[in-house]
Amino acid sequence: MIKMDKLIRLSCPCLFGLESVLSYEIKKIGGENLKVTDGRISFDGDFNTLAKANIWLSTAERVLIEIGSFEAKSFEELFQGVKSLPFENFIGKAGRFSG
Repeated sequence: MIKMDKLIRLSCPCLFGLESVLSYEIKKIGGENLKVTDGRISFDGDFNTLAKANIWLSTAERVLIEIGSFEAKSFEELFQGVKSLPFENFIGKAGRFSG
């Protein structure tokens, strides 16, 4: 499992035009290294910041954890990229995706 004080990359989509308001809210809860794009803000924080984001970000549509990124130009590259992501750090052996 991941150490609770480790920095993680978080991503919050929002309605277009609310990026500046969401940016203010993220800075207020301690988010760092903000990257603002149309309809989304990515930022760094620890698990404490993740909890605060879920409670206090009123302009975010949801709070997502970015567990990795890769470029995929084919389905096989997409499959291999997803397969290599460290899901075991977030989902236990008995865990599963709901269908």
